[in-house]
Amino acid sequence: GLKVACPVHVLWGERGVIHRLFDPLADWGAVCDGPVTGESLPAGHFIPEELPEATALALRRFMSAEC
Repeated sequence: GLKVACPVHVLWGERGVIHRLFDPLADWGAVCDGPVTGESLPAGHFIPEELPEATALALRRFMSAEC
């Protein structure tokens, strides 16, 4: 019954299995009490290795946002 209480930002790759088989925002929303945001990026499974700048930008935006 416990849920994640803090804000969560989900990143997933457009060419990865998560994009094909799941709904990341809905899936994380089901286990979170806090706000869930996220986005797909033009990558496969290893987003930080494929798109380090885009990953860092997404993290900076999330970490600097007021929830």
